[in-house]
Amino acid sequence: MLSRKLLTALVTFIISVVFYSVYLKGPAPILFVAIFCGTLLSIFIGYIEKKMKFHSFWAGFIFHIIIAFLLAAIFLQDHYFQVTFYFALPVAVGYFLIDEVLRAKLSSKAL
Repeated sequence: MLSRKLLTALVTFIISVVFYSVYLKGPAPILFVAIFCGTLLSIFIGYIEKKMKFHSFWAGFIFHIIIAFLLAAIFLQDHYFQVTFYFALPVAVGYFLIDEVLRAKLSSKAL
């Protein structure tokens, strides 16, 4: 799981840097911090799912959305809603979807 999460973080970071730097001229260093913190929290969610022996696509999706809101609330004081909806949520959703694709690909190879 840890290697999958790290690969997910790398892919998400590359895609996000390209998108936000080229199209929106966003600050790339903030992406690294956000994806790093989000990855740590995603690993924690994965650990809880593994301990409970329960994985749900929708529960994971909701948890990642909550993480995006929490990280934005913790690190930002100004322009909270704009940054959350234009930056944090798209990156969190992208991270989650990339992670689910990798989970499916890696689990199908294990069978």
